[in-house]
Amino acid sequence: MRDLLPEEKEFRMRYRMSSRDVFYGGGIVNGARTITYIGDLMDRAMTKLYGNAGRCVEIENIRLYNPVHAGDYMEFVARVLECDDKTAKIECRAFKIAVLPEEPEFPSSIDVLEKPIVAIESTMIYESK
Repeated sequence: MRDLLPEEKEFRMRYRMSSRDVFYGGGIVNGARTITYIGDLMDRAMTKLYGNAGRCVEIENIRLYNPVHAGDYMEFVARVLECDDKTAKIECRAFKIAVLPEEPEFPSSIDVLEKPIVAIESTMIYESK
């Protein structure tokens, strides 16, 4: 792959996990749900780069580091590592940036984390349509 990086090579998205994202007991969100949001952000990156969402042709890695719970605020950060006329290698990380307090005063209470926690990281190769 040649290296033809655009000026805008980092893309971000935020999402608060809800009770509908829960898959396991204890309010834990299925890792696949978080990976779906990573895919959504990569589609946005491809649309900005090539004008279409393209398709994932290779997954180099996906690593799940920390569990995600309902109520967690997530920030997804995708960074284009390499791209050429038709193909882009994109790295994406999902961070927990705020969590539910142990004993929330209100249902919407959150604790903003001073240092975001990495939940998932992945590297994928996408091909433009």
